[in-house]
Amino acid sequence: MTASSTPASSTITLYRVAAVLTFAAVALGSLVCATDSSAACPNWPGCYVGQVMPRAALNPVIEFVHRVIAVSTGPALLAAALLGLRRRRDLVVSVLPWLALAGALAAGIFGMLTIRVGLTTAQGATDLGASLIAMIAMTTAAVALSHSPRRASLTPAAAYAWAAVGVLWLVHVTGVFAAGKGSLTRCVSCPVWGIVGIDGPAWLQVVRMVLAAVAIAFIVAAIVAGRRVPAVRSLTLVAAVLLVVELAVGLVILARGTNHTLSSVYAVSMVCLLWTTVLIAARSTFTRVSGDDRPESDVPVEVSAPAA
Repeated sequence: MTASSTPASSTITLYRVAAVLTFAAVALGSLVCATDSSAACPNWPGCYVGQVMPRAALNPVIEFVHRVIAVSTGPALLAAALLGLRRRRDLVVSVLPWLALAGALAAGIFGMLTIRVGLTTAQGATDLGASLIAMIAMTTAAVALSHSPRRASLTPAAAYAWAAVGVLWLVHVTGVFAAGKGSLTRCVSCPVWGIVGIDGPAWLQVVRMVLAAVAIAFIVAAIVAGRRVPAVRSLTLVAAVLLVVELAVGLVILARGTNHTLSSVYAVSMVCLLWTTVLIAARSTFTRVSGDDRPESDVPVEVSAPAA
């Protein structure tokens, strides 16, 4: 099979489910961090020693739901990766699910260690970085597969969006290194546009603000360019709303300080903004084509038998 063959609808559905589960695991992970819910379930895999289910309280439920989603993500990614082997010539569809699976497994191991022994700063950054790579890779594979047969081209919207994805990944990961002890910076990822006293070196905080500003510029450029692309027009509106929310909440936190509610909105909206930007990038890159538009080498050729 090639990238121009039409996949089965069940395979497309599986890829999409795996992508959504991966996104949900990352978003819930940011919510767990922002609400400090991991401490509410001090055991693993059950919530407490001798008891699997959480108490009927918000924080234990948040942590437990996150664990259920995270555990469900692994089998979905494995199934997608195995099905992708049928499309070996389509590297985007066949390789990216394996990358996503590796990232999810790494994040799962680090998640277990977080509960049992805690993580170093480097381990925490690796955990977050691997989770985000899993989300980006599986989402890209799902979009590519659902647009098969397809052609790929780096349109202006795609170029700006992919650049934003790369910078946003750096903003997320460097937040772990910049966060001081007990600081929610490790959770909210996006800087609050001011120096936070309990956080790490001021130079690193300034670097993160510069990175965030560059990411915003790329996102705005992707939104403007994407408005002319029907496939991503609605996504650009979602990205614009999320960007406004992110900037507004960041300014409120800078002016008044933070709490679990503000941190939760800031953290989850940042993950949603990254995921939406990945969708804009992938949908702007991959264009579905009809059979008549495929390259000549991909179109079956009928060979008639020689006349007797």
